[in-house]
Amino acid sequence: MSEASFVLLVINVVAAVGMHLVYVTGQLNLGQAGFLAIGAYVTAVTDARLDWPLPLSLLAGAAAAAVVALPVAFGAARLRGVYLIMGTLAVGEIVRVTIGNLESVGDVQGFSGQSGIDPISVYVVAVLILAGALALMTSATGLRMRSVFDDADAASAAGVATRSVRVLAVVMSAAVVGVAGGLVAEWSLFISPRGFGVEQSFEIALYSLVGGVHSLIGALVGAAGITWLLDGLKDIGDLPFIGESVEGLAPWRLVIYGAVVLLLMVARPEGLITRRLALTATRPLRRGRRRWLARADRVQPVPATAAHPASGDAAVVLEVDAVGHAFGGVQALSGVSMTIRAGESIALIGANGAGKSTLVNVVAGLYPAQQGRVRLNGVEITGLPAHRRTRAGVARTFQSVRVFAHLTVEETIRLGHWAGRGRERESVERLLESLGLLGRRDALPSELTLAEQRRLEIGRAIAAAPAVVLLDEPSAGMNDQEREELAELIRSVPRRGTAVVLVDHNLDFAFDIGERVVVLDFGAVIATGSPAAVMANPRVRDAYLGPEAAAHDSPTGDSTGVPEQRPERLDR
Repeated sequence: MSEASFVLLVINVVAAVGMHLVYVTGQLNLGQAGFLAIGAYVTAVTDARLDWPLPLSLLAGAAAAAVVALPVAFGAARLRGVYLIMGTLAVGEIVRVTIGNLESVGDVQGFSGQSGIDPISVYVVAVLILAGALALMTSATGLRMRSVFDDADAASAAGVATRSVRVLAVVMSAAVVGVAGGLVAEWSLFISPRGFGVEQSFEIALYSLVGGVHSLIGALVGAAGITWLLDGLKDIGDLPFIGESVEGLAPWRLVIYGAVVLLLMVARPEGLITRRLALTATRPLRRGRRRWLARADRVQPVPATAAHPASGDAAVVLEVDAVGHAFGGVQALSGVSMTIRAGESIALIGANGAGKSTLVNVVAGLYPAQQGRVRLNGVEITGLPAHRRTRAGVARTFQSVRVFAHLTVEETIRLGHWAGRGRERESVERLLESLGLLGRRDALPSELTLAEQRRLEIGRAIAAAPAVVLLDEPSAGMNDQEREELAELIRSVPRRGTAVVLVDHNLDFAFDIGERVVVLDFGAVIATGSPAAVMANPRVRDAYLGPEAAAHDSPTGDSTGVPEQRPERLDR
């Protein structure tokens, strides 16, 4: 490979980094050629006509691309799938056509006059961009960006402002791609709108798609591989063992290129560098960073609850006041009220469709409270989005396991840990040990059992040291041994000073944990009290068993007044 080709490869690596910054949040931006053009033209004009120093011209190009990207970012944050692809593709074409109609920069004839750049300067800029991207991806912001790719709702529950993260990703990506455009302008000494078409956007996107979207290494490998492939195919007709035997093969180089890319994407749908391969390659770096983070962690002993909730002296941490929520004409919640004290464990029970998960979603901020109020430590949080409630001290898990497929166990816990900044938290190391996951800290969720995934999700929730944690059906799908281990973990949560609201269809499990029981039926609270008192309540028995069955069952049949066959009857 010639020096000119290698410089082009390095510039493409910079563009790949820019693409990675946005695609890592799950946004496939096919308008990158537009930002490449903005960076190129602003850099070229400020250099040739304003005589700015090269570093300042490159920064101007990056800033201009970022400014143009800002409104695009807000629009893109509302789009998904094919709409996002078409929208960003349109933006790239709008930029190209606009530049082609500006006589001040040579319209379709192009622009020249730049002072140029030497290869060493290109390499220095690329190294700085790579170092910045690596620092970002290993920071709290980078971890939040990666969490959004896997599950935006779970990321919100971990305190991530998903929309802000997506907007930030588009702007940062545009700035980096703008730098790549500036390098193109200074290296080639001539630019024209024809060089920033749709094919350039697709090529930049392929860097990540072929190399691997879940690691920075993948983006670099993809950029290097595609650039090398195109460079090699450019002269394919001149090779003796090909040109002599197949005359005229050179015009088919793009067909060969497309076939090779297609085969790679079929054979390696996650890219050449999978997440597991990237983790293996970077293990030494992660060990060093882990030691640094361990020193930075605020290691605190597990706090003890000042007063037992039963005494009435513990502070009220969560108040749900006459909350209502409807789905169309179906009233899922109707005037639900309850209070939870620090260190208290509450079992929230009810038949299927009673409104338990809806109440959890309303308190956590996933659904709005259409009536009533929710207060945390005396402060109203009714109108706050989910991520701000998490940061305030309301954590939750989901009915089905929602873990981040491409974050390791340790990264997942650290994501929750960072959401609780400002509060006294356990160290990540100690929390992993208490979860029984210390030896699995580098594992991905796909490598864990269901029970381990449940513990991981609960660990992510309690890592922020919240005031209250909402656990929605945590024991679903577990055997007896796994359920008992989970119960022991949940019983330890109040000792940390965190109140627990547990939703579970298994009443033995719920009553074993809940000191107090709240019963919902058709979206309304019908009983509150101890497990024995609640299950002796005729309204509760009617709700679970039906009026006729309840009338024939003796309330003194066992310690809770529930017949022997209750698990099968309750899971209807």
